[in-house]
Amino acid sequence: MEKALIIALVNLLLYFRTIYFGYVSDDVERSLRKQEFKNRLHGWWLQFICMKHIHPQVAHFLTIITHTLCCISVYFGLKTFTGLDSVSFITALLFSVNPVNIQGSVWISGRNYVTATILCMLMLIFPPSVPVLYHATSYFAVNAWFFPLIFLFSKWWFMAFSIPVVWLLFKRNRKIMHVKIWDSPVKTTNTEMRSPKPMKIIPFLKTVGYYTKLCIFPWVMGIDHAFLYGFGTNKTDNEKGYNLDMSLIIGIISVLLPFIAYFYGFKWCAWGLFFFLVNIAMWGNYVTIQQQISQRYAYLANVGMMFAIASLIVNYPIIVTIFLTAYIVRLWYHMPAYQDDWWVVEETVGESRSFHYPWVVRGMKKFSMKDFLGAMFDFQQAYKCKPYDFKVLYNLASTSLALGNVPQAEQFLKLAKENMYDEMETDKETPVIKALTEELESIKNQIAKSQTSLQINLARVFAVK
Repeated sequence: MEKALIIALVNLLLYFRTIYFGYVSDDVERSLRKQEFKNRLHGWWLQFICMKHIHPQVAHFLTIITHTLCCISVYFGLKTFTGLDSVSFITALLFSVNPVNIQGSVWISGRNYVTATILCMLMLIFPPSVPVLYHATSYFAVNAWFFPLIFLFSKWWFMAFSIPVVWLLFKRNRKIMHVKIWDSPVKTTNTEMRSPKPMKIIPFLKTVGYYTKLCIFPWVMGIDHAFLYGFGTNKTDNEKGYNLDMSLIIGIISVLLPFIAYFYGFKWCAWGLFFFLVNIAMWGNYVTIQQQISQRYAYLANVGMMFAIASLIVNYPIIVTIFLTAYIVRLWYHMPAYQDDWWVVEETVGESRSFHYPWVVRGMKKFSMKDFLGAMFDFQQAYKCKPYDFKVLYNLASTSLALGNVPQAEQFLKLAKENMYDEMETDKETPVIKALTEELESIKNQIAKSQTSLQINLARVFAVK
């Protein structure tokens, strides 16, 4: 119990300041939802499952408590399942302060992934409950689809069959899987990203390699990641996705490492790595479920990675201290990125200056505030990073028109149409092309009539992200 209290104290001391943070990204939309509460209990439930945020302090308080309970459950779950007290304790500490987990430990809208992870740890404590708890995870997040597979190399090996049994017996699980793979992603992915085929093993292994690096050495942070961004949307980014590079080598090593570790007698390190692979597999872009890369996808899998590391360094207090110190310092200085929706963009720009998308979001925020000169600067920075991206080109066209530069707006709109994303004819952004085209024609007609004062209808001029 003393170790559980230490874990709780570390979490509360480290994350207490986040209770004064505001809303970030998805939090903003959820705080504005017109959701009716049947009663106070229903209101708390909607807040807990991140369907509605009432007050940022309440929401962040819930997030701190949930992450703290998760870290304690990591300790008890691993200790019960493996019998390794010290390794489980170090794992829980490493996990609690690892910056990669920030979208579960700080970001409100990532709390569902934390709750699902708690249920997974309860499965380790009481294996006979696996089918029930596995089904329950579907009410929170989809990060535990393959979790029961970790029981394969234990006396509870038959619990792995909970996966097909639950999917066959419960319509909800089948529906969620269908929605996540085939319905919701249509808005953000295309056939190239959703279709399983032999060549997709390359981006899969590269993704596994990327998450492996990120969990152990979390130095490239930010709410968005440049890695594989744009894969599936155009020919150039597809070619990058299939390139043979260092991430592929690391991915191959990551897949082979559990077997190598087990062969050389590192049984529990092998189990931790297997835990990691099982729970990161669904996010490997063999079939892209949502966005290509997100830190919250690694939350559950990171339990296994931290356990693998802890099993190797448990007898070396200096190395344990180095890991904990490095993670805490990195987390402490990155944490303010999640204090509001402005800082999360600024920090992401700072983390990845050659990544076009944070510049796009930054410019869009300025565009919405009618700061067109500021928006033009950011979109130009995005253009330097990725001159063939549709959103970058379209936003440059819109901003050029808002600034009254009609020839430049025409030029960028032409380039945007030439660089539309694959399958974009079904995308919700298509109407904005039509609106901007019509507004350009209207301005050209005014010029043809020699009007001295051009009337630009800014209600038809948009920036997209």
